[in-house]
Amino acid sequence: MTTIETGTVITGVLGHEFHYARTPEETADLVETVLNTRYSQIYVWDRPCLSFRDENGPSFPHARVRITVAPDDGWGALNHMDARPEAVNGEAVDSYNPHATEEMPALLFDPEGQLFFPASASLPLDQARQAITEYCRTGQRPSCVQWQPGQWY
Repeated sequence: MTTIETGTVITGVLGHEFHYARTPEETADLVETVLNTRYSQIYVWDRPCLSFRDENGPSFPHARVRITVAPDDGWGALNHMDARPEAVNGEAVDSYNPHATEEMPALLFDPEGQLFFPASASLPLDQARQAITEYCRTGQRPSCVQWQPGQWY
């Protein structure tokens, strides 16, 4: 069997639509699109992710970043999940804003249900942009923001 080197593919699931980025320019555009879409997920892999609607789908890596934004209010929240067997008990963490106040918006974690991020997960969009960009570049939990324990939803 022949393997073709594809490099890294960033898959953005915005609502139920799959978007792919392979170049730095496409990735920068995808990050900005994510920051203007209320609910998204980002996967970094050596191939495109596939929906269950695809002939060979579903197909996803073990880790992802889930993003909820309130673009008009300037806030976003992130959840990093890593379900690899070698991850200790798996990992589910939410972004953490040590300067959070009671006035922080409650951002919806799951558009299909009534699950919300804690208010302390709300970050200014510039910080969310930095974290999403870092994740797209490294495929690892971003280190440019702080994290707090999350839940497996």
